[in-house]
Amino acid sequence: MTPTTRTALRLLLLLTLLDACASTRSPMDASSSQTPAQALARAEDLIRQTAGVLRPRPRLEPLAGQSTSSPCLEPHDDGAQDRIVVSRAYWLREVPGAANMEIARQVMDHWQRQGHVITSTGGFQVGHPSVGGVSRPDGFILALVWSEGDRLYLAATSPCVSPDGMPQP
Repeated sequence: MTPTTRTALRLLLLLTLLDACASTRSPMDASSSQTPAQALARAEDLIRQTAGVLRPRPRLEPLAGQSTSSPCLEPHDDGAQDRIVVSRAYWLREVPGAANMEIARQVMDHWQRQGHVITSTGGFQVGHPSVGGVSRPDGFILALVWSEGDRLYLAATSPCVSPDGMPQP
Protein backbone atom coordinates (compact mmCIF):
# COMPACT_ATOMS: atom_id res chain seq x y z
CA MET A 1 0.00 0.00 0.00
CA THR A 2 1.46 3.35 -1.03
CA PRO A 3 1.84 6.29 1.41
CA THR A 4 -0.83 8.18 -0.57
CA THR A 5 -3.31 5.33 -0.22
CA ARG A 6 -2.58 5.03 3.51
CA THR A 7 -3.17 8.77 3.96
CA ALA A 8 -6.41 8.60 2.00
CA LEU A 9 -7.66 5.66 4.05
CA ARG A 10 -6.76 7.45 7.29
CA LEU A 11 -8.71 10.52 6.18
CA LEU A 12 -11.73 8.42 5.24
CA LEU A 13 -11.64 6.65 8.59
CA LEU A 14 -11.29 9.96 10.42
CA LEU A 15 -14.26 11.46 8.57
CA THR A 16 -16.34 8.38 9.34
CA LEU A 17 -15.43 8.40 13.03
CA LEU A 18 -15.98 12.14 13.41
CA ASP A 19 -19.38 11.96 11.79
CA ALA A 20 -20.39 8.94 13.86
CA CYS A 21 -19.45 10.77 17.05
CA ALA A 22 -21.29 13.95 16.10
CA SER A 23 -24.13 12.32 14.25
CA THR A 24 -27.66 13.57 14.65
CA ARG A 25 -29.08 10.61 12.78
CA SER A 26 -31.82 8.67 14.40
CA PRO A 27 -31.58 4.90 14.73
CA MET A 28 -34.88 4.86 12.87
CA ASP A 29 -33.36 6.23 9.64
CA ALA A 30 -34.74 4.82 6.40
CA SER A 31 -31.54 2.83 5.97
CA SER A 32 -31.92 0.93 9.26
CA SER A 33 -33.75 -1.90 7.51
CA GLN A 34 -31.48 -2.00 4.47
CA THR A 35 -29.38 -5.02 3.74
CA PRO A 36 -25.63 -4.47 3.37
CA ALA A 37 -26.04 -5.02 -0.40
CA GLN A 38 -28.70 -2.30 -0.58
CA ALA A 39 -26.53 0.06 1.48
CA LEU A 40 -23.56 -0.60 -0.84
CA ALA A 41 -25.76 0.07 -3.89
CA ARG A 42 -26.92 3.37 -2.35
CA ALA A 43 -23.31 4.40 -1.56
CA GLU A 44 -22.34 3.63 -5.17
CA ASP A 45 -25.32 5.60 -6.44
CA LEU A 46 -24.50 8.66 -4.32
CA ILE A 47 -20.90 8.66 -5.60
CA ARG A 48 -21.84 8.10 -9.25
CA GLN A 49 -24.56 10.78 -9.17
CA THR A 50 -22.04 13.25 -7.79
CA ALA A 51 -19.29 12.31 -10.24
CA GLY A 52 -21.78 12.52 -13.11
CA VAL A 53 -22.25 16.28 -12.68
CA LEU A 54 -18.56 17.16 -12.36
CA ARG A 55 -16.64 18.99 -15.09
CA PRO A 56 -14.07 18.00 -16.05
CA ARG A 57 -15.69 14.57 -15.96
CA PRO A 58 -13.62 12.24 -13.74
CA ARG A 59 -12.92 8.59 -14.34
CA LEU A 60 -13.77 6.71 -11.14
CA GLU A 61 -11.14 4.30 -9.82
CA PRO A 62 -11.86 2.27 -6.67
CA LEU A 63 -9.66 3.20 -3.74
CA ALA A 64 -7.31 0.23 -3.28
CA GLY A 65 -7.36 -1.53 0.06
CA GLN A 66 -10.65 0.01 1.14
CA SER A 67 -12.94 -2.32 3.06
CA THR A 68 -16.59 -2.21 2.04
CA SER A 69 -17.88 -2.96 5.53
CA SER A 70 -16.71 -2.39 9.08
CA PRO A 71 -18.21 -2.50 12.57
CA CYS A 72 -20.76 0.16 13.47
CA LEU A 73 -19.26 2.73 15.84
CA GLU A 74 -22.42 4.36 17.21
CA PRO A 75 -22.58 2.96 20.74
CA HIS A 76 -24.67 5.91 21.95
CA ASP A 77 -27.82 4.77 20.11
CA ASP A 78 -28.39 1.49 22.02
CA GLY A 79 -28.57 -0.48 18.77
CA ALA A 80 -27.49 -4.08 18.26
CA GLN A 81 -23.75 -4.61 18.63
CA ASP A 82 -23.37 -6.68 15.44
CA ARG A 83 -24.33 -3.88 13.07
CA ILE A 84 -22.00 -2.69 10.33
CA VAL A 85 -21.47 0.33 8.11
CA VAL A 86 -20.90 -0.08 4.39
CA SER A 87 -18.46 2.22 2.59
CA ARG A 88 -17.29 2.89 -0.91
CA ALA A 89 -14.63 5.31 -2.16
CA TYR A 90 -13.29 6.24 -5.60
CA TRP A 91 -10.36 8.31 -6.78
CA LEU A 92 -11.39 11.04 -9.22
CA ARG A 93 -8.93 10.31 -12.02
CA GLU A 94 -8.26 12.58 -15.01
CA VAL A 95 -9.01 15.69 -12.96
CA PRO A 96 -6.05 18.09 -13.04
CA GLY A 97 -4.96 19.41 -9.67
CA ALA A 98 -5.67 22.95 -10.89
CA ALA A 99 -9.39 21.98 -11.08
CA ASN A 100 -9.65 20.69 -7.49
CA MET A 101 -11.15 23.88 -6.05
CA GLU A 102 -13.78 24.06 -8.80
CA ILE A 103 -14.56 20.35 -8.37
CA ALA A 104 -15.09 20.90 -4.64
CA ARG A 105 -17.49 23.78 -5.32
CA GLN A 106 -19.38 21.63 -7.84
CA VAL A 107 -19.66 18.81 -5.28
CA MET A 108 -21.03 21.18 -2.63
CA ASP A 109 -23.52 22.70 -5.09
CA HIS A 110 -24.70 19.26 -6.22
CA TRP A 111 -25.13 17.92 -2.69
CA GLN A 112 -27.08 21.01 -1.64
CA ARG A 113 -29.31 20.80 -4.73
CA GLN A 114 -30.04 17.18 -3.80
CA GLY A 115 -31.11 18.26 -0.31
CA HIS A 116 -28.05 16.84 1.43
CA VAL A 117 -26.42 18.74 4.30
CA ILE A 118 -22.85 20.04 4.19
CA THR A 119 -21.35 19.26 7.61
CA SER A 120 -17.75 20.37 7.12
CA THR A 121 -15.34 22.04 4.74
CA GLY A 122 -11.63 22.53 4.97
CA GLY A 123 -8.44 23.18 3.10
CA PHE A 124 -9.93 25.72 0.70
CA GLN A 125 -7.56 28.45 1.87
CA VAL A 126 -4.53 26.36 0.82
CA GLY A 127 -5.98 24.72 -2.31
CA HIS A 128 -6.52 21.32 -0.66
CA PRO A 129 -10.32 21.14 -0.45
CA SER A 130 -12.21 18.57 1.59
CA VAL A 131 -15.98 18.54 2.04
CA GLY A 132 -18.13 16.43 4.35
CA GLY A 133 -21.85 15.95 4.19
CA VAL A 134 -24.83 13.80 5.11
CA SER A 135 -27.33 12.58 2.54
CA ARG A 136 -31.00 13.21 3.08
CA PRO A 137 -33.24 11.52 3.85
CA ASP A 138 -31.14 8.43 4.56
CA GLY A 139 -28.13 9.72 6.53
CA PHE A 140 -25.19 8.40 4.50
CA ILE A 141 -21.88 10.13 5.24
CA LEU A 142 -20.53 11.85 2.12
CA ALA A 143 -16.97 13.02 1.62
CA LEU A 144 -14.80 14.67 -0.98
CA VAL A 145 -11.22 14.38 0.25
CA TRP A 146 -7.97 15.92 -0.99
CA SER A 147 -4.93 13.65 -0.77
CA GLU A 148 -1.19 13.86 -1.38
CA GLY A 149 -0.28 14.32 -5.02
CA ASP A 150 -3.10 16.87 -5.45
CA ARG A 151 -5.67 14.12 -5.93
CA LEU A 152 -9.29 13.91 -4.82
CA TYR A 153 -11.57 11.04 -3.94
CA LEU A 154 -15.30 10.71 -3.27
CA ALA A 155 -16.61 8.44 -0.53
CA ALA A 156 -19.95 7.42 0.94
CA THR A 157 -20.59 5.46 4.15
CA SER A 158 -23.94 4.08 5.26
CA PRO A 159 -25.54 4.54 8.63
CA CYS A 160 -25.42 1.39 10.76
CA VAL A 161 -27.20 -1.55 9.15
CA SER A 162 -27.95 -5.01 10.39
CA PRO A 163 -25.90 -7.72 8.64
CA ASP A 164 -29.16 -9.51 7.79
CA GLY A 165 -31.13 -6.35 6.95
CA MET A 166 -33.66 -6.89 9.72
CA PRO A 167 -34.98 -3.74 11.43
CA GLN A 168 -33.56 -3.13 14.90
CA PRO A 169 -35.92 -3.16 17.87
